Amino acid sequence: MKLFKFIKNLFMKPSAKIGLGILVTLGFIAGAISWQSFNDVMDSTSTEEFCVSCHSMEQPLAELKETVHWSNSSGVTATCSNCHLPHEKTPKFARKVQAMREVFAEFTGKYDEEGSFEEHRQEMAEREWARFAANGSKECKTCHSYERMDFDNMSDLAKKAMIPAAERDQSCMDCHKGIAHHLPEMKASKGSASKFDNLVVSSLSADKTYFTKANVKLFNDEAMSSNIGQLETAVPVTFVKSGKDADLVELTMWRKNKGFGRIWYHQFGKNITDAVLSKEFMQTEPKFEVIATQEDPLTGLTWQNVKMQVWVPKASLIEDIKPIWADAENTYKTQCSTCHRQPEVAHFDSNTWIGLFNGMVGFTNIDKQTGKEVLRYLQLHSSDFEQHAE
Repeated sequence: MKLFKFIKNLFMKPSAKIGLGILVTLGFIAGAISWQSFNDVMDSTSTEEFCVSCHSMEQPLAELKETVHWSNSSGVTATCSNCHLPHEKTPKFARKVQAMREVFAEFTGKYDEEGSFEEHRQEMAEREWARFAANGSKECKTCHSYERMDFDNMSDLAKKAMIPAAERDQSCMDCHKGIAHHLPEMKASKGSASKFDNLVVSSLSADKTYFTKANVKLFNDEAMSSNIGQLETAVPVTFVKSGKDADLVELTMWRKNKGFGRIWYHQFGKNITDAVLSKEFMQTEPKFEVIATQEDPLTGLTWQNVKMQVWVPKASLIEDIKPIWADAENTYKTQCSTCHRQPEVAHFDSNTWIGLFNGMVGFTNIDKQTGKEVLRYLQLHSSDFEQHAE
């Protein structure tokens, strides 16, 4: 009780030796010093020197130095905190607290191993993209204001993208990912044959349609002794029966009756590749059923609707391809907007998308397999199809 009374008197009763004015003044000075020290710490931990003092930040710094944000004719540059740190006090403090996770990762050696930064680049990029999306790229707009843009001095291509963006106050990062740092490679998870392994169907029903989880090798015998080609991702096949290590499926596709005709397509007149058969296999003149024959009025080529049974390795088929399309759509939206706003998928037909996508993909970090999946998504959701492929 004596301790309680002492503490109460210390704070509630006037001091007999020090005046109230002096106490208030000392309190104000102590508060001012504390506040200034707090701001000094905030400022010092917001400098470029502090940011790049971590070993893992040397790589993104080197990438930044390759861009116009680092060196340009006007001499106006952006540093780490300009883009990655909110400028308002409260959001800045909240971001500093969040950054403790990154400091912890640095101290625990998360990025010490060679190649570890690349391994985690995608998760770091997606975290920042989400932050920019949430605040409308507010940090970008500190320098790049829609209100002060002179659209008359822009190229016609830039106008088409920027005027609609300004009208809806679009987030800059929707179209400018990779503007300061390299884009992450969109890959399947390490150690997995396919990122869609979790969708594989273990129990298959005869005469039911399934889809390939990824590129799937084709064989002409149950023992899989001779590889005769491969199927692309999300290709429909009809299950026939199961063997010990392989499943027998039936392909129903279209081919051009020209040369070896070893590329089999999804639909008549549409260059949507379903299967690529080997030249050696087609030279053996394999037996397949020709269901129908049709001439393409645009090219004069004869197309055949064909059917053939082949063997595929077990655990190759899935029932639901919506996750594949969702993954491809996300890749298209995040990777294919570095240079300009990406076109609406249904704006072009399936054949036109081939040239357009091949022209865009070189400016992204999309790996070959993911690129094939994205192109297939674009083709099967193009203007040729009234409804999205299921």
